[in-house]
Amino acid sequence: MAVKLKDETILNQWSMLIDGAAARGNEVLDDIQARLTAARIPGNCAWDVEEVESGGMFSKTKREFLIVRLDQFSDYRNYVGVRAYGTHLDCCRFLTVEPGFLKRQLSQAITGGSDQLLSTPKNLLVEQDLTAWVSVVHHAVLDAVKALMTKSGLDPAGLRRETKGFLQVW
Repeated sequence: MAVKLKDETILNQWSMLIDGAAARGNEVLDDIQARLTAARIPGNCAWDVEEVESGGMFSKTKREFLIVRLDQFSDYRNYVGVRAYGTHLDCCRFLTVEPGFLKRQLSQAITGGSDQLLSTPKNLLVEQDLTAWVSVVHHAVLDAVKALMTKSGLDPAGLRRETKGFLQVW
């Protein structure tokens, strides 16, 4: 059964197309995983490659993503996608917050609308941990893409580093 990725759960995202690198997706995924391992992220950081489909009742599009989780932030996930798109390699990362049913319901009852309030960090130091984890994952992806661009003779100066969304990454 595929994991559902819903638009409303995405906090921030990043994407990049690499010209002429369509056949090198596995190389990038392996490099990302090696960088995550080398980072020795505290708090039982784990990842798996899983089939993901977009949210929606009639969605039929499915793709494989590397899903990165951290026990301390069990409601948060980083989805990393690397796929051939014509002759290009399409690389992306989505940070989501996905609280369980009861937590969503309780959060909505307390706030009158937001189903994510109980998932947000409650103090500055916990928020610092969340930001550090998101940044390490983001930079593992960026650095793997940069390495591929360099190996492919492409100028990594054109690598997009910024993210879009609520929780910005430096």
